[in-house]
Amino acid sequence: MSLLLEKITTKINKYRCDKTLRQVAMTVPASYSSPHNVAILSMVGKRVVYDYLVAVKSFLLYVGVKEVHVLSDGTLDVDDIRVLNQHVPGIIIHDADELDMSHLPRGNCWERLVMLLTLAKDHYVIQLDADIVINGEMGEVSKAIASNHGFILGNEKWKKPVSMKEMANIAKEWGSCHIQGYSEQYFDRLPLFSESDCQYFRGCAAFVGLPASEHYLSILRQFSAQMEAEIGDKWYLWGSEQVSSNVICSLSPGMSMLSWPKYQTYQFPLSNEPIKNASLIHFMGTYRYHKNMYKKIAQDAISSMV
Repeated sequence: MSLLLEKITTKINKYRCDKTLRQVAMTVPASYSSPHNVAILSMVGKRVVYDYLVAVKSFLLYVGVKEVHVLSDGTLDVDDIRVLNQHVPGIIIHDADELDMSHLPRGNCWERLVMLLTLAKDHYVIQLDADIVINGEMGEVSKAIASNHGFILGNEKWKKPVSMKEMANIAKEWGSCHIQGYSEQYFDRLPLFSESDCQYFRGCAAFVGLPASEHYLSILRQFSAQMEAEIGDKWYLWGSEQVSSNVICSLSPGMSMLSWPKYQTYQFPLSNEPIKNASLIHFMGTYRYHKNMYKKIAQDAISSMV
């Protein structure tokens, strides 16, 4: 397929997908409750209001929470907020200016991470990206919440954690210039890990669960300062929040990687299992409109919201 034809096809598929996602506006409001003090957080902007509603309403069909929180990316307007309140009664919407971002990078999803860890002072917290669709039961997630253990979205290549030193050695072999691999090369030099046998979970920040702790933010600032001391301004590049999320998850007791491909990022990597067998699909980036799969899975989810 030529590059021009590929761009045209993607544009058409996006239009059709967006039209399908808007059908969530015709569904009944979400209802939710939980015996556990669980809060779920997503960062949402005008461009993904309906994507988010599919994500959160499909999630709430399978997992109970006590509170639903949204961090505005700064683009939500009065109409967007009205739609969110209509479909998720009791939703709590935050602005970035509420957050204490001192001694931390800004932008590139850092505010989302800080909001998550702020909520984690008093709640079991779940980060749910707006480009996720829940397609089936999530017993592992409900069990983690009940056991007060953490979880993180992984993939086939990183089913198990590795030591910080081992991760540093692997990353050095890659010689990667991308901020994630680049910063992981320095793990064996950070004082934060020097007297710890911490195991590193190389997962995805799109979907994580963390038991309550008042220590996460202080650990985050400590880690960020040590990374910046090692690599300088590179630490402010897109992707450093992903590394930081992995580190916080890795330092959380009882952390586990969700089973892949039952919980997956679509096409990252490719799974030979039918997509319909997955319980959670994260439709990230390039492959979001591949074979109209996001549209199909979202349509099925919306049909369940009766």
